Amino acid sequence: FLQNFSLAWIFGFIKLVKDQYVVKQRTLWLEKEKTKAELATLKAQLNPHFLFNTLNNIYALSLANSPVTSPSIAGLSEILDHVLYRCNGSFVPVSTEIKLLENYIELEKLRYDERLIINFKHTIDEDLDIVPLILLSIVENAFKHGAGEDIGNPVIDIELLLNKGNFYFRVCNTFTAKEHNDSGDKIGLDNIYKQLELVYPGNHEFKTFIHESTFVTLLSIT
Repeated sequence: FLQNFSLAWIFGFIKLVKDQYVVKQRTLWLEKEKTKAELATLKAQLNPHFLFNTLNNIYALSLANSPVTSPSIAGLSEILDHVLYRCNGSFVPVSTEIKLLENYIELEKLRYDERLIINFKHTIDEDLDIVPLILLSIVENAFKHGAGEDIGNPVIDIELLLNKGNFYFRVCNTFTAKEHNDSGDKIGLDNIYKQLELVYPGNHEFKTFIHESTFVTLLSIT
């Protein structure tokens, strides 16, 4: 009796452990799928937001019969190729995001001519992966609320550094308004906050602040 009881207890214990393992694995799988779905939703919100703003810029150039309209369309085509076909995964190399930013900056330069002063410095010691489109959203925000609202000579400084696994990204833009209100770009900033929390929970810092007449955005990821 004791032998049979012991065997039954052992098999029952093994079955319990197995059932708990299956439940745990399913829970982890559901959490992973939920995170993937949330990231897909955030990207779906971000892409049309960027496209809408850029098309408005090109439309304004076409109304003025600007000679830079065709180069602007070509530049937008390269950006869309990156966004639609190279950002399908959860992560992309930092170098591809740098190239995307360079294309976007060149597109904006066509719009502002010599009035815009922009500096983009980047240094990476190895080509690690990063969640796509976040950097573009930050830079786009600087153009929209900096250069877009500054009728003088707007200045945008962008610095990207990747050293020994530590990523640092800083964007500074001048503005002339008495009060800087970023609620107009609520979609873009909310996407950044949410994606960072999903992908780098407790492993990043993202903040914005005003220093004198400059709006500063800082992002660091370990």
